[in-house]
Amino acid sequence: MTTVQIGDRELEFGSDELVRLRDSSEHLNDPETLRKRLDEDGYLFIRGFHDEALVQAAREDVLTHLDDEGLLHPNEPAEEALVHPDWTADEFDMSGSSWTHYPNLETLINGDETMSFFQRLFDAKPFVLDRKRGRAKATGYFTGFHVDRIFMGRGTEDLYTAWRPIGDCPVEMGPLVLCPGSHDHDRLRETYGQLDVDVDRVDPFFSRNPYDVIDTIGGPLATADFRAGDALIFDTYMLHGSLTNRTDRFRISVDTRYQSIEDPVDPRWVGADPVGQYNLDDWGPEDLTPIAELREQWGL
Repeated sequence: MTTVQIGDRELEFGSDELVRLRDSSEHLNDPETLRKRLDEDGYLFIRGFHDEALVQAAREDVLTHLDDEGLLHPNEPAEEALVHPDWTADEFDMSGSSWTHYPNLETLINGDETMSFFQRLFDAKPFVLDRKRGRAKATGYFTGFHVDRIFMGRGTEDLYTAWRPIGDCPVEMGPLVLCPGSHDHDRLRETYGQLDVDVDRVDPFFSRNPYDVIDTIGGPLATADFRAGDALIFDTYMLHGSLTNRTDRFRISVDTRYQSIEDPVDPRWVGADPVGQYNLDDWGPEDLTPIAELREQWGL
């Protein structure tokens, strides 16, 4: 078994606490089965969802931009994606106006094959939220456990996140980790899942401790060694985070959201220059209610 890390906690990949994601690749063209699995598990893990050549082209776009921004190691080839020794932030955010640097990511997100898949899955014309999230996660960093609903909850509940690594992403590089079934945890949905980060001014992470999540919500957690072209699609009530990137390379990924065009849309996430959240960049830790206070009130 491989030892992985989430923050300062270690887990064994393949143990009772951290298992492999259920693979739905063989059902790619069977929307009825995929819908059942989304209901049961809260997610779909599909290998080869995207053409690997397109993912590689998108990766080259990203690395060219990172190199131009001076984020890559100056003495190593750009394609290695080694973090510059002077880079100290947790990630490089590729959201917002910088998306013009990534034409192949745009094709990956809303190209014909992707939109045809969601057309079949929804049995309705799909719509992808305009605000796209791209991330280059640096060495030593991870994302705490959260649900996407608290960031984009002013539209339909039938909204799904698609996360893709832009390049191979083994567990050592810090891919996503899910808490399968948490999308149907009633108490989690009706308390934490109803927060709106713009209104409630709360620390958005339910927990940064995987064992706390297992004890409170249930386990095991699940992840995978991802390859270029793989995709992870999940309910926006799904509790998830990431493993820690324990390599010296950027973990590059993109996450976008899909829904039926007929359903209501969160206005913060659409338009020519969508804001996503209004206030998070202006608030410091002292402005946010500690999640521990709310969890005590909720009994979670």
